Amino acid sequence: MVAFEIAGYVSIHRAGLLRGYETSTIGAVRDLLVFLPLLALVIWLSRSMRFAGNWILFTTAILLFSIGMLVQYRLYSDPEYNARNKAAAREEKMDALRTRYIMENYDPAKKQLMGLPPTPAQPLDLNQLPRRESTYSLWNALTSSYTWIPILSFITCALAYSFCVRDGFLLWLQRNSFIIVLFTLLPLAAAVVTSSAGKTLGNMTPWEPAKIPFLVGFAGILTARYKDLAETYWGIPRARDVVPLLVMAMLPFVPFFALKDFGQMLIFSGAYTTLYLVAVRRWPQLLLFVGSVLLVISILVVGALPRDIQEEVPLLPTIAKPIQAMLPARIQQRFHLWLDGFDPPSPEVSWWKKDYQEAVNKDPNLKDLAEQSPAMQKSVNVDVWFDKLAFQPA
Repeated sequence: MVAFEIAGYVSIHRAGLLRGYETSTIGAVRDLLVFLPLLALVIWLSRSMRFAGNWILFTTAILLFSIGMLVQYRLYSDPEYNARNKAAAREEKMDALRTRYIMENYDPAKKQLMGLPPTPAQPLDLNQLPRRESTYSLWNALTSSYTWIPILSFITCALAYSFCVRDGFLLWLQRNSFIIVLFTLLPLAAAVVTSSAGKTLGNMTPWEPAKIPFLVGFAGILTARYKDLAETYWGIPRARDVVPLLVMAMLPFVPFFALKDFGQMLIFSGAYTTLYLVAVRRWPQLLLFVGSVLLVISILVVGALPRDIQEEVPLLPTIAKPIQAMLPARIQQRFHLWLDGFDPPSPEVSWWKKDYQEAVNKDPNLKDLAEQSPAMQKSVNVDVWFDKLAFQPA
């Protein structure tokens, strides 16, 4: 895994040089050194704590962590990501690519006509290309949250494991699981009230502190009641057994709808569904539950699909219209980003029109350009789309 990670960092560095900027070697080394405390955690679990269970979940988490570090390095190394004028930063990268193409493919005479040195056309060494140097220093690495958050996370993992191997602690969680869930609603509600554009305390989403207590509480309730849930009629559990679970499972959906964050709602729904399937293993229940979940997801997907995709299926736009009217604009925005993030919607599309108008009205130059012609408006629409929403997902 470390070998693949190193190959990924080298690839990102080479890709940056081709686009006229240098990625930080210090940042890459810092990211790779984070694997040392991770290795120490593995040795501590296997040797000191004598963990003899299944390592699949742990390995999967580390794989996702590795991919996340790599993607983060790719994004934050790119001068376009943090640029105030993303269009200008994007143009600089395009200029670097054009210059490389000219130097490698144009003959000496053509280069001389363009005012360039009349060198023969041949592949260039990456070190010969002009580049914007990285300004990321050792001090930046030592003081960065990207250095300390992973280390604190590993320490927290070790502390959590130390508690969770004790039967007394697990029994306490099981006895107080519902209270734990209710208590997490208080900071979650406060975070929702104080959040701005779905963020609170800087760049953190409000429900991050609530995820673990909610899941621990739900797992505790399922542990205490899974035998009752097995008593079913045609796959349907008794109301007195399933209603408390449904009420608790619905609690986190209130802030999700308040902030219109469909992605987090999917994460919680997937976690609850997985825990329920682990706890209840009778086939009638599993089939009924999975079928219900798929039905709900299908309804959401049909309503959130972009109009041009709906029109490819007969009668689908008619079926989707009432669903689409009830869905928040944020959900339709997310589906467009997932399905066609590189292609912005028209400025007249209802869920995009407000963001587009705000960006254009804020910048008089953009407004003047957009009013020149439909082609220029299309170009401005692309720039606004990537600046406000699409750069990271794309």
